[in-house]
Amino acid sequence: MHVSPVTPPALSRRAVIIAAGLGLSATGCRITRDADGTGDGAPSTSSATSSPPDLEPDVGVASEALAQVRGLREALTATTTRLPDLASGLTVVSAMHAAHEASLVDAVPTQAPSTPGTRAYTVPRGRTAALARLAAAEKRLHTSLDALALRAESGDFARLLASMGAGVGQQLARWPQ
Repeated sequence: MHVSPVTPPALSRRAVIIAAGLGLSATGCRITRDADGTGDGAPSTSSATSSPPDLEPDVGVASEALAQVRGLREALTATTTRLPDLASGLTVVSAMHAAHEASLVDAVPTQAPSTPGTRAYTVPRGRTAALARLAAAEKRLHTSLDALALRAESGDFARLLASMGAGVGQQLARWPQ
């Protein structure tokens, strides 16, 4: 009697994406949930020790990205506070950075060392100079996000960072004048 081999069912695209999203174990992290299925969603290491665990490489990358995105948001806030007429032209950029920050904040555990702060952002006096300085900062962020994506060990996280960089690049292409 001939028995044909059993082929396991193919995983759906959704199952693969969910597994990849929850599979932060590639970076040594997992999402914590309370008994009722809720929780703060903050990544935690699988170590049960009471001392802070060594941070995984992607946590360091996420910390750097978060610090840079927050720095840019602070620069935008300082600029629109000093030059309120620029606020409407920068609303989309500010919203993009807020979304990026929200995506990164859950990836950085509280025990992660904070990236050293940069100097306080100085807003130039004129509109043209202020927009030029912000554009230069956005270009640096774009370059940095691309570099951080290359450093990321998790493919999903690398794609997230690359997507953020692409979003910054898109906003630069439509930069207000």
